Amino acid sequence: MTNIGLLFDAPILLGSLFLINKFKGQIAKLFLKIRLPTFIVSLISAIPFIIIEENINCGAFQCNYTLLPPTLLPLLIYMALVGFLFKKLKPKNTTLVMGIFSFIGLLFEFFFGYSRVEFRQLPPFWFAFISFWVLISYAYLMIVPLQILKMETRRPKRK
Repeated sequence: MTNIGLLFDAPILLGSLFLINKFKGQIAKLFLKIRLPTFIVSLISAIPFIIIEENINCGAFQCNYTLLPPTLLPLLIYMALVGFLFKKLKPKNTTLVMGIFSFIGLLFEFFFGYSRVEFRQLPPFWFAFISFWVLISYAYLMIVPLQILKMETRRPKRK
């Protein structure tokens, strides 16, 4: 969370998550105008969402004070893995894929993340709240990139 706190950060992340989800098709079409392979475009589309999310949530590395957070590369690698599996498995339900990979992200944060010790010491209510928040944060990163990969089949091939 930023120094402003939960009352400021939660509406920003949740409000923008709602808007991104509502307009994901239009946002994906904007990114698809980039003349690169779709997989690369999906990774490029993740960058602004990673920057926004990390500026809200990443206090561990002082990410909320930088334009390019140090967690950008690891999250892009994770997004590449998600995108690769999405392309290979070709699932029909994007929401289920987001849920599964958000849960994997939650497990990563719980066992290997920077605040893993603090995470385990939380009282039950805050543990549930922070777990839900982490799930939402990982879903936030995936909405548009997965939509781009889903739209790839409808995209006209370049000559």
